[in-house]
Amino acid sequence: MNISRLIPTLFAALVLAVTPFLSLDAQAQSSNAYDIDRNISGTTKPYPVNISGLSGEALKILQFDLEVGGCDIVSKDSADYLVTASNKENIIGKLTDKTGSIRFFNRSYKNGTTRTQVHALAADIIKALTGADSIFGNKIAYCINTATDKNEIYIADFDGSNPHKLTNDGSMIRGLTWGPDNESLFFCSYRAGNPDIYRQDLRTGKRTRIAAYLGLNTSPAISPDGKKIAMILSKGGSPDLYVANIDGTNLKQLTNTKGDESSPCWSPDGTKICFSSRQSGASRLYVIPAGGGQMKQIKTSGVGSATEPDWSPDGKSIAFTTTTRRSFQICVVPSQGGVVEVLAEGASPNWASNSRTLIFSRKSGKKSSLVMLDVPTKKSKIIGSVTGSATQPCWTR
Repeated sequence: MNISRLIPTLFAALVLAVTPFLSLDAQAQSSNAYDIDRNISGTTKPYPVNISGLSGEALKILQFDLEVGGCDIVSKDSADYLVTASNKENIIGKLTDKTGSIRFFNRSYKNGTTRTQVHALAADIIKALTGADSIFGNKIAYCINTATDKNEIYIADFDGSNPHKLTNDGSMIRGLTWGPDNESLFFCSYRAGNPDIYRQDLRTGKRTRIAAYLGLNTSPAISPDGKKIAMILSKGGSPDLYVANIDGTNLKQLTNTKGDESSPCWSPDGTKICFSSRQSGASRLYVIPAGGGQMKQIKTSGVGSATEPDWSPDGKSIAFTTTTRRSFQICVVPSQGGVVEVLAEGASPNWASNSRTLIFSRKSGKKSSLVMLDVPTKKSKIIGSVTGSATQPCWTR
């Protein structure tokens, strides 16, 4: 099957719109020079915010964005921060404290659609309150289950809007990750009968097989510089960790254990790889130099198993999945190891570029939903616009 026939040129152009919105300085024209360069980051509770002046779709978008960013939308009497906005010819927004004596900004947003303008307003509010950079221009890739052990890849805006189907494999797909410059996706597909690793170019639709050794070829992870790929291969017997050039050449084996390795991820500086390994009993997290060397266990005090690690872009934390008798749980631990913080029920965590927001899947009954979570405040939000049973989400790099 020529997958390029499935992706029209228009779709490729839409998918590649993954660069963030224009800088807020360019979009947001200050209507008052009394902007305050400060934030109230460091809190572990959601920020109580009241919104006035918006209605309909604009209000829904702003509420969603702020809740994803760690805010509670409350009545004016319960609010610590007030957002006053209007939507006549374009979005105008002002953020103050509850007394109105401290004005963080008062801006007009003139570029793009109403949705784009509201995202820009939300980004300014989140920046003022938390210091976190915007994630509202990011894309997400994820799988939608189509049948038992079958799923397809979709790409959408960060909030699940504008979804587009990428594959039509009619098989099991696992281990999605974005390629260099967000112009391709790497994943494992069983379309040829064997679990092989592919790279799909989002501009042309061309698909290239990266690893097709006998046995498992799975869990692709791209280095921060876009030049290397880590993956799990069982060509030597048990599943071990390998590294190769981005095109699959110059293959090098990093582990040779009796256990089963899985789910590699790179440190932000590209010098180390974290992965899960089941040596005896429960799976644990390990780290190994990207060029090879001794693997070292990461201490994850307080939980049993540890799988599906993802290293935060700022290098400070590793998110992972642990298994209890009743459910899967999303956890974070300092990258050097230590006491684990259990955040929420779910699996397959992936960090956004702001090192603050996680996206993951959560199963309820027979359906899995995508959830975003603001880690410091533990404020979570289901992406309700994603229909179907969705799993394995990942942000653009």
